[in-house]
Amino acid sequence: VTRTDMVAALPDEMVQRISSTIPLGRVGEPEEVANAVLFLASDLASYITGAILSVDGATQV
Repeated sequence: VTRTDMVAALPDEMVQRISSTIPLGRVGEPEEVANAVLFLASDLASYITGAILSVDGATQV
């Protein structure tokens, strides 16, 4: 779950309940997703192919 306008529209109690199920204990920030995209688009990731990068606070571990 990433903090977006859609998530902001949810009741605080629901966001807290969702956050409690995420191993890192919080929702993600849009900048964290953007940083992953920037990395994959950079030369630092030039040897990465066919990978799935989960930006999910360890939800799918």
